Amino acid sequence: MKAFRDPRATAKKSLGQHFLNDSHILHKIAELARPPEGSGLIEVGPGTGNLTARLLALFADDAPAPMCAIERDERMIELIAERFHGRVPVISGDAAVMDWQALLAQPQMGPRPVVVGNLPYYAAMHILFAVAQAPKPPFRMVFMLQREVADRLVALPSTPAYGQISVKLQLICDIKLALKVGPGAFSPPPKVDSAVVVLTPLAAPRFEAAPSAQFSRIVSAGFAQRRKTVVNSLLSTLPLQSAEIQKALAELGLDPRIRGEALTLKQWAVLSLLLDGLLRQK
Repeated sequence: MKAFRDPRATAKKSLGQHFLNDSHILHKIAELARPPEGSGLIEVGPGTGNLTARLLALFADDAPAPMCAIERDERMIELIAERFHGRVPVISGDAAVMDWQALLAQPQMGPRPVVVGNLPYYAAMHILFAVAQAPKPPFRMVFMLQREVADRLVALPSTPAYGQISVKLQLICDIKLALKVGPGAFSPPPKVDSAVVVLTPLAAPRFEAAPSAQFSRIVSAGFAQRRKTVVNSLLSTLPLQSAEIQKALAELGLDPRIRGEALTLKQWAVLSLLLDGLLRQK
């Protein structure tokens, strides 16, 4: 299947558009996004529809496709409607602020829908967290991201890429880096490498931790000043005393001079529970 090109489809820099044209990569992404039997797909940012065409091919030609797409660019919405003769409903709007609970609960999406897309780099993390933290998240997410961001998602403790997004998303998802993609796969080529990641939400957090919003707050604080100890970093944001944080670290057998990037996911989870208890007393 050849990549589709339309003279109207000029990329808008303001929307971070880079249209994926590599047939081999498009096919692989579609296969990664193949939903379980009886479930559907939500595509984020279909652009000219090159991936949309491969996703549609996953379903029978003679049946309504359990698919929809989200697109901000009115030009692309018109193009998708023409190209696929209305077979793929397109929702106009910003995927970062969509009601994902309602989108994923659409009857045609079935019990285990998949969300897939080539995310604009400037909004990728907002979209990723909006989908992953939905009250009932999708069965799977398959996203094209900037390579640097993808590396952060799968990073291990005590590595340069390990940070707050590693901790926050690894607690609630299995994450795999599935494909590495060079700039030449896009039109126009971006100035950075890209990668496809597959995120599978867990039925429950990997470790018991503070409630989601509080966990996020604590982890953000712990990485707020990476060059400082986790104690000083937490103190810069949270209404806690140094002695309180040091005592919590001691319960984990951790040196008070440790930095946030040296804590494992389990240690962050337990620390969040201890600090949450202290914060509730304030």
